[in-house]
Amino acid sequence: MNAANDARVLAWHPDYQPYFEQFNKAWITRNYTLEPIDRAVLEHPQEHILAHGGDIIFVALGNDMAGTVAYKQVDENTVEMTKMAVDDAFQGRKLGWLLAKTIMERAALAGYTRMILYSNTKQAAAVAMYRKLGFEEMELESGGYERCNIKMGIDLPAPPLAGLARELRHTIAQMTEKLLRFSEEEAGARPSPAKWSRKEILGHLIDSAANNYPRFIRAQHSEYSELPGYNQDFWVDARQYQHEPWQQLVLLWKTLNLHIAGLLPLIPAEALGHICVIGPGAPVTLQYVAEDYLRHIHHHLNQIFPVHANY
Repeated sequence: MNAANDARVLAWHPDYQPYFEQFNKAWITRNYTLEPIDRAVLEHPQEHILAHGGDIIFVALGNDMAGTVAYKQVDENTVEMTKMAVDDAFQGRKLGWLLAKTIMERAALAGYTRMILYSNTKQAAAVAMYRKLGFEEMELESGGYERCNIKMGIDLPAPPLAGLARELRHTIAQMTEKLLRFSEEEAGARPSPAKWSRKEILGHLIDSAANNYPRFIRAQHSEYSELPGYNQDFWVDARQYQHEPWQQLVLLWKTLNLHIAGLLPLIPAEALGHICVIGPGAPVTLQYVAEDYLRHIHHHLNQIFPVHANY
């Protein structure tokens, strides 16, 4: 029986940082010289990896932490697999394979399309594993880790809606800071008595997120779904967004959409063709609903930031 079948993959938690540091320092100092960048990354991974679009995971067997690996962002499409280490007590149990496969899947779900890594041909078993995973050797540039003499890369299989999720995250990141620049007075001003204020437009986008999230879940369940619509004017009036603090509305909009951005890459390809009938609307596919959701956000953000105002 493969011991990896009994393993649990754990997401990052600050309490796990000592294992990240301990496991990696052990193998590096046994074979090479610990470089200043190693110390910085291993002692402060939140600053050097997580704060810049990276991820760190761990594997445990029973109550024992057994190994770890991370990826850090190289550019908007590429990440580097780094700091893989399995504790000596758990070598030979295929935990490195489990860690590598899992971190590759997590990078793909996060919307990255390529992964690279740096190693040394002295680590023959590791390099052989990378080749088996599909990594291919690339030209090694100068200026990296002194111990590395091989660079490898692989294209990651992108989930169907990964690009959409990344565009949504980009929109959130780009617009949150701009939205917060408006004062309470500016956010609450109506262009005319019949038109929504910025507060009410953003409130409508909050209602849209609240209504679309369950659609994205329920439509995966069956090939044909009848889903409720909603009266947007009634919802905005009922919630009285005009009287809510602007900063609170912006942060709620950001949080709900980050939640949706995390869901979109998880929707399997076979569910995207499922038919949805929303209220009295015509039948559409789940993929259309997801794509239209982002179009709808941009439409209303263009009302808050007119095109001629540098949006």
